[in-house]
Amino acid sequence: MEQRNLTVGRFNIELLEAFVAVAEMGNVTLAGVRLNRTQPCVSTQLRRLEDRVGKPLIERAARSMDLTPAGRILYQHATEILKSHEEARLRLSAPELTGTVHVGLPEWSTTGQLQSIFCNFVGIHPNVKLEMTVADSATLHDKLSRNELNLAIALVNPAKPEPANVVEEQLHWAAGDACALGDPVPLILFPDPCPFRDISFRALAGAGRQWYERIVTTSVAAAQVAVNSGAGVCCLPSGAILDGFRILKEQDGFPALPATRLAVYTPAKAQSPIVNYLEAHLSELLQNAIPPRAALAGKGQPELRVV
Repeated sequence: MEQRNLTVGRFNIELLEAFVAVAEMGNVTLAGVRLNRTQPCVSTQLRRLEDRVGKPLIERAARSMDLTPAGRILYQHATEILKSHEEARLRLSAPELTGTVHVGLPEWSTTGQLQSIFCNFVGIHPNVKLEMTVADSATLHDKLSRNELNLAIALVNPAKPEPANVVEEQLHWAAGDACALGDPVPLILFPDPCPFRDISFRALAGAGRQWYERIVTTSVAAAQVAVNSGAGVCCLPSGAILDGFRILKEQDGFPALPATRLAVYTPAKAQSPIVNYLEAHLSELLQNAIPPRAALAGKGQPELRVV
């Protein structure tokens, strides 16, 4: 019987970048936009990686793509490899920084990848002290205007000039297994001036649905507990979706939601070298920190149930 060569070739960073981008963006064209590479270039890099692995990584159909079992295994390792590679690159290229930086973050992001960006930052710069404020975007904008924060990641404020780099994060209808989905819909909401309230109301009204306010809370963690218990339906960004949540779609009677828009803000006054460096690098890092929920990387993983 013929023996197959099971030796996997060495991995190339650019090939792994192409593969992870396709897995997270859901198709080759969007992956090319993310990497600033042409679609043929990304396709070629994907084929080269499959040749080195010796197995197909993506199943291609006429209208869909999905990770193969080998692709899912490689995706887990590739993301860690790229994370380590980026950290090494930043540590070698970063200037020596000292001092204190006051950073503001939206609450739903504080347990995910976004917070890890700042933890990695202080790891790279041991002489920097990080003070982190977690609050809703309205509070963060207010603190920026009073120069109480050096930098904040917040929802785009239409009253302020449009930032140069805006990152979109998809909104979802989230519910627990025990939640009643008929009219009127029990809603879990955040108080004004949260923009998710108006988005929820407009979307349901446009679909002809009835609703009522069942729980109103200032805490994302409290809203997540309420969703998980089946108390109601909540409009949440991708970063606040927990394992096991049901993601409701149009076939369930819940209309598609838009993406929320995040940006990096700093006060108008002159900034320190720490803030200037963070601002220059954070937009790209923020783009990569937004968790993909509908792309190939999320398929085949039972924790997030799309129904």
